[in-house]
Amino acid sequence: MPNHLYNALLILLLSVLAAPAGAASFDCKLAQGKIETTICADSGLSKLDEQLSTSYAQVVRMSSDEQSEKSMQRAWLRARNACKNITCLQEAYASRNSEFRARLASNSPLAGVWKKEYSCDQLSGIYAESCKQGERDKFQLSIVVEGDKVCALHVVWANMGNRVDEVEDRHPSMTGKTNGNTATVRFSSTWGGTGTATLRVQGGELHWKVSGKDEGESWIPDDAVLVRVPAVAFDRMPECAG
Repeated sequence: MPNHLYNALLILLLSVLAAPAGAASFDCKLAQGKIETTICADSGLSKLDEQLSTSYAQVVRMSSDEQSEKSMQRAWLRARNACKNITCLQEAYASRNSEFRARLASNSPLAGVWKKEYSCDQLSGIYAESCKQGERDKFQLSIVVEGDKVCALHVVWANMGNRVDEVEDRHPSMTGKTNGNTATVRFSSTWGGTGTATLRVQGGELHWKVSGKDEGESWIPDDAVLVRVPAVAFDRMPECAG
């Protein structure tokens, strides 16, 4: 083989060996644990990790509470690291990236994922025991804002961690109008009940209050104070088109 061809092939081989596996946001040569190793070995996951890293940096720059953003990212990483398979990892990245896109697309403080987690104080018997093990009753809103339009998906967990009230696709269960840090929405429970509610962001909390409802059945609470949380695997942001 001519020397110039041999040298070209050698340079190409060395460049391939020197390149980090995948395109993850971290150095794959220093990957630690099963999760990071899995990400580095999967080009799709590596790309999702890189996208998330870029979006996270943008969200931190636009946020007025950098420490809160870092705390949420640590919480998301713990949830990601609890995944047992690639599907869970893919969903974890997809959910968090969707949340970041919603927040970066609007300067509304409403955009994002908010959750109320209820205490165990009023429970007894098997419900109290399950609650102590982490099966909390919860109310979650995933909110997208486009101009003055707001849409949301709700999830209610009750009775030992069961998801008792939620829409199973991405069609919003709540729509309405925003004005600064407030919004008025019309909501629909999957049990048939409908109503109107106001949302207001104040001091880093989302205040939810039902202002009127019909007699239909619903698990959606009449009022709640929610805090911002990261979207984790299988959380969904609504599609607000139309």
